[in-house]
Amino acid sequence: MKTINEQLNKLIPIAEELLHMEVDLYASPVKAGFPSEAYNYIEDGIDFNKLLVKSKESTFCLHVGGNSLSGDGIFEGDLLVVDKLEEPYENAILIFSIDGEFTMKRLEYRQGHVALLSSNPEFEPIIINEGEELKRWGVVKYVIKKF
Repeated sequence: MKTINEQLNKLIPIAEELLHMEVDLYASPVKAGFPSEAYNYIEDGIDFNKLLVKSKESTFCLHVGGNSLSGDGIFEGDLLVVDKLEEPYENAILIFSIDGEFTMKRLEYRQGHVALLSSNPEFEPIIINEGEELKRWGVVKYVIKKF
């Protein structure tokens, strides 16, 4: 089973102090076709701390260590922003610990058991058997990629 991190201590805590810093936010989306003059439409700035972190105390980050959710555009090396207190919603991507090992999947309740699903067809669902310890660590809120 591919895991996000091999050890629980590889969680990346949010910085002690979140500084207020805004960057320009353009009102019109960038077109993937003909160019537009977006520079004429600057809105208020955007603060990534406010955008990405709902609650500093319940937010953590970690790097992806596998491609089981590649169908969702999440790949090895991506940085995840996870909220421990966010309530799971339908089709949410969650961080779980199964007997102490992290994994990132979608949760599906099935008749008589729970399944953890990947979006990569190369990965079979993980069936949680009686006696296995399944803990929900949080809901993936954002994926940050470097190009």
